[in-house]
Amino acid sequence: MSLEYGLELSTGLKPQELLRLLEAQLALSWGNEKSLRGPALWIDCVEASRAGRESIEEGFHFSPDVLVIFRLDSNSGEYEEGHRVMLRATMLLLEHGQDGVLLFNGEHILLQRIAGQLVLNADARNWTDGLRLENEIRLPHEKRSLPSPLL
Repeated sequence: MSLEYGLELSTGLKPQELLRLLEAQLALSWGNEKSLRGPALWIDCVEASRAGRESIEEGFHFSPDVLVIFRLDSNSGEYEEGHRVMLRATMLLLEHGQDGVLLFNGEHILLQRIAGQLVLNADARNWTDGLRLENEIRLPHEKRSLPSPLL
């Protein structure tokens, strides 16, 4: 089964620039000319749609330029490593952007960085189970409940 996560990101970089950054920094390989592959993971990056941009602006008060789509194969033996790579990719991209929100299924907030403040959703415990967050998240952050304005 494939699980889908989306990072709505405000950045000055284009989708291909972000993919090349991920390829170089995380040693990912190209699945095709527009997607990267990692362990149990596909990564796509597209310009944010008008509707998507408006939804994020209304709910989170920032305008994303790009949407980074992570598809994780939950049936793969490499699922945990794919999960870690997705978290590393998210942290790397947030370092190269202004504001961003990582959503599961387009609605549920896993983490957000708005106005420089990184917050992990304390209600999304099963997303972080088994991950050593202290090794993956080097940016200053806090953990608290983040109810989604999109639900």
